[in-house]
Amino acid sequence: RATMLTARTVLLLPFRASIHHPSLFSPAPYTPCECCFGYVRRALRLDNLVGFYSTPRECFSPATVFQTKNGDKVCANPQDKWVKRAVRELLKRQRLHAP
Repeated sequence: RATMLTARTVLLLPFRASIHHPSLFSPAPYTPCECCFGYVRRALRLDNLVGFYSTPRECFSPATVFQTKNGDKVCANPQDKWVKRAVRELLKRQRLHAP
């Protein structure tokens, strides 16, 4: 059973963090540099997050992209309560560590 769960988790990871880099596929000058096509389904642990940013306005779906300690990038719905709370906490951390 653990093997099946791991395989299922691995298959969902590309969807959860599905970030598209059009510049790799198209030389068009006005394409956004990064867009999300799906959102993570569950809240992420704040302890695992080190940063965040928003996708460009040109993207079809707005997203907040969280960066994890592992270096992963995970797309999240900016309207979700947990995302707003995580962004506030990460901003607080940045202010505490600012010179």
